[in-house]
Amino acid sequence: MNRAWVRRQLREQWRGRDVALVYGLVVVVVSIVAAVRPPGQLRDIVAGSSTNLANLRQRPLAVLFASAFVISPAWGLWIIAPMVVAYGALQRWLGRTSVIVVGVLGHVGATLFVATMEITELAKGRVGFRIALRPDVGVSYALAAVAGVLVVHIAATWRRRYVLMSLVVIVGQFFILGNFTGLGHVTAWLIGLAVAVPVARATRTQHRVIL
Repeated sequence: MNRAWVRRQLREQWRGRDVALVYGLVVVVVSIVAAVRPPGQLRDIVAGSSTNLANLRQRPLAVLFASAFVISPAWGLWIIAPMVVAYGALQRWLGRTSVIVVGVLGHVGATLFVATMEITELAKGRVGFRIALRPDVGVSYALAAVAGVLVVHIAATWRRRYVLMSLVVIVGQFFILGNFTGLGHVTAWLIGLAVAVPVARATRTQHRVIL
């Protein structure tokens, strides 16, 4: 009886969260394997998978992909928990494909916008050339975009609180960090909000057709 209950609970947790769980597991494994390497090798792994200006110029597609699977330092893996919750909510609402599309849009869109701003600031002499080698890896841009889309999925009674909390987190970290990574999170969240508008219209139209 207990085993059957456990299996049912596991199936329920897996249902609608398989994208997040598989992706999160891969990120955890890759990040831990990287973290236990000697410091020099860890720096090489992060530098090689980073979406900095130098890497984006030489091999953009490779680093855009690789950077989404590395979190460093390892204590940053705490973000996997909210990622599973957010991705799971979006997948249960719109399906696997939507989760992947939104995540890619947030990760790639925010990364390229940040790169454009870095190039602009570099050209104006406001930042040093070291910015071209600044490490930038992780899952946070994609998560911010997913959080933006979920604004229209939250129940109306909780939506205002959710938006306020999101603004506090997203805008707050921008002012706290005061760097291009903070700008990337804001950009990714806005990308999510932009996607949420047509999604909300489409779901309302579908709901009317079904009724």
